[in-house]
Amino acid sequence: MGWSILLACAHARMQYRDVHEAAFTDRWPGLEFVRTSRTSSTERTPRFDAAAELARQWAKAVTAASYTHRSTAGPSPARRLAEALVADLLTRMDAQPGRWAGKTGAQDRLVLLALAARTLAAAATEVHLSERDWALAAGLTRDAVADRLKVLGQQGWVARVQRAAGPWAAVWRIVNPGGGEQRSGAVFTPEMQSQLDAELECAREDIWHARRLGVLGMRVWAHMSAGRLSVRELATRLGVCPATVRSKLRALRSLGLCTADGRVYRSRSRLARAAVAAGVDGAHADRVRLYRLHSAVFVWWFTTRHQPERSDALAQWGEFPDPAEAEQIHPTDIALAYGATSTGPPVSATTWGAAMAAQDRHREADPDSWWELVAAARAALPAPDMLLAPHQWARAAA
Repeated sequence: MGWSILLACAHARMQYRDVHEAAFTDRWPGLEFVRTSRTSSTERTPRFDAAAELARQWAKAVTAASYTHRSTAGPSPARRLAEALVADLLTRMDAQPGRWAGKTGAQDRLVLLALAARTLAAAATEVHLSERDWALAAGLTRDAVADRLKVLGQQGWVARVQRAAGPWAAVWRIVNPGGGEQRSGAVFTPEMQSQLDAELECAREDIWHARRLGVLGMRVWAHMSAGRLSVRELATRLGVCPATVRSKLRALRSLGLCTADGRVYRSRSRLARAAVAAGVDGAHADRVRLYRLHSAVFVWWFTTRHQPERSDALAQWGEFPDPAEAEQIHPTDIALAYGATSTGPPVSATTWGAAMAAQDRHREADPDSWWELVAAARAALPAPDMLLAPHQWARAAA
């Protein structure tokens, strides 16, 4: 299994840094053989040379791929159906440019594009997608995604097929207004794929975390990149007032992303330098890390809810910080440390959602141990249909 994954990555022309991230950051289950070695039929132990092992296996996969002809078979029926669904969605979106006006319209567009990308990646019409993963793919916050999904669902763009159950994400699909028939007749093309990937990649750039820019600043910059437009034309296309456009243009000019005569700088290196100047470099990576920690601690917390014995969080991570210690610790870390000792419903979203910061600090010496705990927690969970719905947690705890 692991070898076939590496070989497929080599055929897909992925680079070593992509595979390294998949193995050690995203921690793909299929690459477990790189991170650990088998000690018995049921046990594995972490490798001391995991990075070196990945390098060796990747070199072998690249060599094998160079001598192996890729299959000439066409895409599977499921893949073709997913591509047709996404092509129809993108065509309908392009036919309604006014729908994506304003800040909320721009957010709606990114939410839909992220769902389209996940649909293509899964080659399925229905996909598991958590709000946090959705937000990371779209370059938005989890709260923004949650708010916009309500609107998009009401307007018939997306539909939730299955509610979230414990740590299992909800299942979503793109709604086809044709009732199963592709009304637009659109055909998915490589250009559509490239445009989709480019727009989402741009949305994830650190610079748009700057308060002066945000999603509207990104839209102004994107429209100017396509061609020089007057302030009034930009305001009309974006559905905002001219004053807002002028404010975004001033911010873009001050950060070196455009000039007074309308020239736009589009390189990733220029965007990265602008992020440094704005003090937001690394902002997206920080959000990725925080959301992954949130998700991991939720798995741990939810598992303890189904265990009859008392949690050992106090013994493992210590008592709640005293006032003197609290002054030296970030409030988010304190909230998370408190959440790590809780076995009942969280007091607030930030309480359970952040305990990973404190846990992560205690686990720096053995980073793999946390992920082993998460894997064990997932294995111990009951079936999804046996789990309580979120609105039932407080009642059950009482």
